[in-house]
Amino acid sequence: MFDLHYDLLTYIYMNKDNLKEVKKHFRKIFKDNITGGIFNLFYMSPKEMREELGIKKEEIDIINNLKKVNKLIYENSLIPKNIKYIYGVEGLDYLEKIKDLDKIYGLGVRSVNIVWNNDNKFGGGAKGDEKRGLTGLGRELVKKLVDKKIAIDLSHTNKKTFYDIIELCSKLKDSGKTPIVFASHSNVNKICNHPRNLNDNQIIKIKKLDGVIGIVGVKPFCVKEERFKKENIKYQNAYIEHIKYIRDLLGGVDNIAVSTDDMTYYKTNKRYYKHFNVFKQERMKKDLENLLLFNGFTKEDTEKILYTNFNNKILQRL
Repeated sequence: MFDLHYDLLTYIYMNKDNLKEVKKHFRKIFKDNITGGIFNLFYMSPKEMREELGIKKEEIDIINNLKKVNKLIYENSLIPKNIKYIYGVEGLDYLEKIKDLDKIYGLGVRSVNIVWNNDNKFGGGAKGDEKRGLTGLGRELVKKLVDKKIAIDLSHTNKKTFYDIIELCSKLKDSGKTPIVFASHSNVNKICNHPRNLNDNQIIKIKKLDGVIGIVGVKPFCVKEERFKKENIKYQNAYIEHIKYIRDLLGGVDNIAVSTDDMTYYKTNKRYYKHFNVFKQERMKKDLENLLLFNGFTKEDTEKILYTNFNNKILQRL
């Protein structure tokens, strides 16, 4: 299974002094389960980084953090050689200059979230100013990302920034460029009204640019608490509803993928995040495969959702 969004690089950085724990965790998640995906460094505000991840403000440096994590991975053989993955950066608040994209590209980054939930110098986040779209600097950044063939992850943008990126990428495509856009961990807003989920028009726009949507196994994105209690619906069934909805909306499964967004590594609220995900990360592939087949998806469709779509629409285009 390809995991479109796992903050694995942040997990390694947080546990850089306890690699024994990292190796133990990785043995579980990679064994007949996750065979690749997008592994991210995750950035929030300095306050959130300190309180939620235990990372001090003076440690926050995208380039140095990437170098350190890269070194840990290769010197300690943390990720098996058969895993097909790319690096991502979630939240570019700390990218000082656009030309620094060249440096992080050289360190393996092939996917970025321009914003996280907050607004930054490039655009508006899902919990920020709804009227704030791409800034002038943000437009420069998008053009550079397209030229570098770095995939643009639309999860966490507000609607204005989302549509500004889509409009700009559509124009760049018409001019002969090859933008790569996708939403790594966002579900269907019509099923579960959440600021991080997508409306029908957004889903269609992603398809028009040949992107994919990673249906994320996070409970609040799958079903509202009121419905969960009223209908006694199982979280895994709610997860499948999102996949079925996009399949029916788009007329097939070619733009659907999956993601875990596992957050059990958090230093704070561990008890909360332990029960945050729909699937246990170490067995998501097996459980989801069985669930898709049980719900009438063909083996070919299941293969597309779990593997092929990510490979064809992101990996092969980088």
